[in-house]
This record gives sequence, C-alpha cells and structure tokens, in this order.
Amino acid sequence: MFHTGLRSGTAVPADEESAAGTELYFQRCRWCHTTTFQRLLCPTCGSTELSPELSGGEGVISVRRGFAAADADLWPVYMAEGFTVRCRVDGPLHAVRPGARVKLASGAGTGGRRPVVRLCEETVADRWY
Repeated sequence: MFHTGLRSGTAVPADEESAAGTELYFQRCRWCHTTTFQRLLCPTCGSTELSPELSGGEGVISVRRGFAAADADLWPVYMAEGFTVRCRVDGPLHAVRPGARVKLASGAGTGGRRPVVRLCEETVADRWY
C-alpha cells in the first residue's frame, strides 16, 4: 500500500519534503517475520497473517533484469527493512545505477501508482563514464 499526502496545517521545509509528503507501507509476516510488499501470502511460510508497517523510506537501487520498454524508468529498490519495491527514481540519469542510495520522495508526478525515490548522493556530471 502506497500513500501520499502532505501533513495538514503545517508547513514542510524543503529538506523534509521528501520524507514528510509520502508514506510507504510494507507487510511483515506475524509467524516468520519476513518482510514483503503488496502480497496476499508470505513468500517464506505461506501464511496469510501479514501486518502492515510503515517503512523508514531508505534503500539501495538493485540490479534490474528483463524489463519491458514501458518499465524503463522503474528500478528495483531494496529497502532497509528487507523488502524490494519497484520505484521511479528522481535524479540525473547518469547517476541512476545499482548500488546508489535513495530515500523516499513525494509521488506527486506519478498519480500515486508507483513510489518515487530520490538519490541521496550528489554526482558530478562532467566525469568520463
């Protein structure tokens, strides 16, 4: 479940905007404590008893394999809690690579369908790649 929404009645500083405007919920199995994202059954033990938890929003871009042209802007992100979710990455194209650290950003441009993450590190664009 992916929820977006600004805090009501408070002004959000620019540096807090990425974390404050968006919430990402994942599921944790009550039996084996495995984390997963948007599943009906636990992928480890098959239990249906999955409880929703709020993610901290930090992760690392993973290697993507076998993607369709329509999903060219989606990257798998391994979140700190131990689950993987496909996200749109906000940042310069030359810096979007596996191993880059990301943090959850607002999902204003996507219509709320996919989470949006923002690169944590600044990358110099004038290097030879």
